[in-house]
Amino acid sequence: MKIFKLITALIITVTFVLGCTHDDYVPLTGTGDAGIGESPDELLVQKFSTAPVFDGTIDDVWSEARPLINKATVTGAGDREITLNASSAFNLDLEPTDLMDPYKGESYSYSLRGGHDGEYLYLLFEWEDDTDSQERESWFFNSITSQWQQENKYANHKNDKFYEDKFGFMFPIGSPAGFNEGTCTVTCHGNLALTGVDEDDAGTKVTRHYMKNEGELADFWHWKRDRHALAEACDDGFVQWEDDFGKATANGRKNDDGISPYKNNQKFTDAVTGMSGPLYVIPNRENYYWIAQSEIDSGTAKAVTGIALDGTITHEGGTIDPNGDPAYSQGFGSKRMPSIIINPAGQGNDGRSEVQVKAIHTGSGWQLEIRRLLYTGDPTDAEFKIGESIPFGLAIFNNAAIAHGQTNFLSMKIEN
Repeated sequence: MKIFKLITALIITVTFVLGCTHDDYVPLTGTGDAGIGESPDELLVQKFSTAPVFDGTIDDVWSEARPLINKATVTGAGDREITLNASSAFNLDLEPTDLMDPYKGESYSYSLRGGHDGEYLYLLFEWEDDTDSQERESWFFNSITSQWQQENKYANHKNDKFYEDKFGFMFPIGSPAGFNEGTCTVTCHGNLALTGVDEDDAGTKVTRHYMKNEGELADFWHWKRDRHALAEACDDGFVQWEDDFGKATANGRKNDDGISPYKNNQKFTDAVTGMSGPLYVIPNRENYYWIAQSEIDSGTAKAVTGIALDGTITHEGGTIDPNGDPAYSQGFGSKRMPSIIINPAGQGNDGRSEVQVKAIHTGSGWQLEIRRLLYTGDPTDAEFKIGESIPFGLAIFNNAAIAHGQTNFLSMKIEN
């Protein structure tokens, strides 16, 4: 038997479509300026009198832009018959029947504004969130088993949320069938009950994104709070048709060409004891959620060279004995180790990073300025044509790997 995992993606099934109307529309900022107005489903992108300074702060010029104001709500994904977390050891009773249950019903009010300067599309995306969620599958020491483990990727209950904040946008490239009517929903395939999936399928992920028909494409932007902290960009990718459609192996989500801004800090396995743990640690550092590649290069982060049967880590220059030290314990131990290593990557200079993001958490919510060329010339990028409209969908992930509030059936109107 295998442990089946799900990708971090905009998982949008038929059950989600039922919750994607705007009947529950509640303005984030009241009724808006009478001269500008607002809309729950159309983003009006007009030419700025002066382009904003691209730094994450809200310049006065943004007051010219009419906001799209709505909320993204987490709905159910349906029952599943597979375990998702390694800690569950195939015991279905330890996980919710619907993986969205710990988040279901959460709703995130947001405001989205847009503008252009004839060359770049600018977006100002704000949403309510009291917490800057940076926790992401941290390594902790299990004093009962004397083993290093990671916090669950998928929440088993409401107090089991150890992940980063994220957002996703999806736009059509060309005219894929059904996108105007369904936006993101047309790319999501599969189910969580493994119906029709052969046990011998090489893939272990059963809900994937791919296009309905060969030759179709969609542009997919995916920002991750921790993993893009240095890159100041999101992963610019695309969704394509897959020949093995209908199988667990079918995964149409790809990244544009470019440098990855992150990799896993997992895992080192001791050849003698068989004990496993993180690849790198920063001794005595507290409350850290990533390790920068520059810290590895400078020697601040130490490579793990051995793990004893009692969990003691040997690293370049010393040891870490977690026994009897609550700072390494599950949940809130201050010296738990990060699961990721990050770097600045292309910072707007390659295809993967060309959707640039300046992010500020204000204490009550996220404030993000986003910038991309209206036309990049890349066939895997959506083109934003002045004088035309383009449909899109968006999702907000609040401290979640996969559970997301989402709003579909949106459109962007780009004016002269």
